[in-house]
This record gives sequence, structure tokens and C-alpha cells, in this order.
Amino acid sequence: MALVIVAISSIVVLLFVLLQNPISLPTITLPGFSPTKYSHEELVNYALSLINIDRQSNGLQNVTLSDTSSGQQHADNMLNQNFYSHWDLNGYKPYMRYTLAGGQGSVSENIAWLYSSGLIDHKEALEDLQWEMMYNDSHANWGHRDNILNSFHNKVSIGISYNDNNLYFVQDFENDHIEWETLTFINNEVAMEGKILKQGLSIKDAAIYYDDPTPLTVDQIMKPPYDFAYGMGIFVGMALPQSWEAVGGITITAQVWTQAGQNFEIRFNLSEAFTTHGKGVYTLCLQTKDNFLTTYSVWYEG
Repeated sequence: MALVIVAISSIVVLLFVLLQNPISLPTITLPGFSPTKYSHEELVNYALSLINIDRQSNGLQNVTLSDTSSGQQHADNMLNQNFYSHWDLNGYKPYMRYTLAGGQGSVSENIAWLYSSGLIDHKEALEDLQWEMMYNDSHANWGHRDNILNSFHNKVSIGISYNDNNLYFVQDFENDHIEWETLTFINNEVAMEGKILKQGLSIKDAAIYYDDPTPLTVDQIMKPPYDFAYGMGIFVGMALPQSWEAVGGITITAQVWTQAGQNFEIRFNLSEAFTTHGKGVYTLCLQTKDNFLTTYSVWYEG
């Protein structure tokens, strides 16, 4: 979900924007608005504390800071390239960047941006952005808030990047519940083997989605359809155990599909999916009854 806050000088006007339909909010004065310098680590830890305060207030367990750098990479990219979107200039979406950064779970992204013609206190900016996502999110059907308060998330990759007038804030929430033995894509073959760390979960299927990303200009990325929420791409079908059929899309029967307690092994071939859709990015989503365990992207060049 995407959020913009625009701050003007020390008298701050907050604009919560769907980009197509900006909504003006009351003018407020922020106390102590000064160019206080904080270390990047301090800001990240502060942002994490804000997230966990909101989660605790709603009876949820804390998320921990992820080792995956996808959030910081995207925040840096938006600041350096002067754009604001869940897509990047390669046309990649959050789950693609998450995979490229080494993420092996599932990711769901919030982004926020503050601009000021004056000086920014970075902690206060983070507080304002977090508050807007939690308590002023009706325009987005409370999608930012739902992401922050998703009980299945256990980690977050935080990105904070700023200059004198801008602060970009990325929250890449993760479902990281698998201890992996194998997660590979070689010669069209997918191999997934590991242990589910969260008790009582069964893998239902491996849904497959297709994207054909193309490079974007800054002008393109700031306009529809790239200026608001993102989806998982085109549904291709499912990899399933023998004798199961996908509801919609193609059925790929796995060569191996076993789960004994929390341990599992799944192996299947993506050639049929490649034949139907061709070159592009295919994202593999191991699904339980209610959640994704992976959003693992593979690039097929034909």
C-alpha cells in the first residue's frame, strides 16, 4: 500500500494521497521540528519500536528485524532516482526485489514518503508516517494497517532513506516460518525442502503467478497503474500432489510432494508454465489454508 505525507516548513500540512485523489488534512504544528541527527541504526530501531507498539496494543506478538535488505534497497532507490512506487525502474515488484535480496519467505510491502521544504526531524517524521498508516488509512481500505497488524508476520525489513527535504519509509513485512534445506530453481526444476517452524501448518498447494516486467521511466512510474497498490500478477496455476486438480489455471503434478509433521519436500517442473506464458518472472507461493509461506520469484529467459 502507498502513503504520501507532504510537510511544508515548520507549519506542516499533511496530505494523505491516493495520488489520483489527494485529500487535504488539517494543518498542524509539530513541536521541536529540528534537523536533529540520528544514526541510521537508531532510526531503524525506532521505526521497529513504533511498529511493535502498535502490534502490542492490538494483542499481537512483536516482529523482529529482518536480515533481508529489500526494504532499505527500495528506500534508497526511490530517494536516489526521485520516484515513489511499489514498482522500481526495472519494473520489479516487492516480491521480486525480496527474492533478489535473498528473502526466502513471503513479503508484503508498505511504503510512505514525507516531503518538507524545511528541516525534517526524522524520528517525528517516522511517527507521523506510522500514525497515518495505522489511523488514517480508510482511503486504502485500511490495507497499511492490516499489513502492520497481520498476526502471521514475524519479521520486517525496514528501509529509511532521506536527504534534506525527503524521507522514504519502507516496511517489507515477512512471513518467515521455514527452516530451509533446499530452495532452488535449476533447469526448470523447482526443489523445496525444509521444516515449518510454526506448529500446525500444512502446505495446501504451490500457486504460480506470472509477471512480464519492463523498464519504467520516472514519469511512467508516478502514473497509473504504478502509483498505487500492486498485485501478484497473472495466476498461472498450481503445483499439486498427485490426483489433485487446480481450480483455474494449469495443474502441475509434483514429482515429489510429502509432508511428515513439520518436515516437507516438494519437487516439480515449471516447463508447462513456461510454455503457456513464455519469458518473464514466475512467483511461487507455497500456501497454507490462510497464508503464503513463500513469494519466491524465478526469472525465465526462454
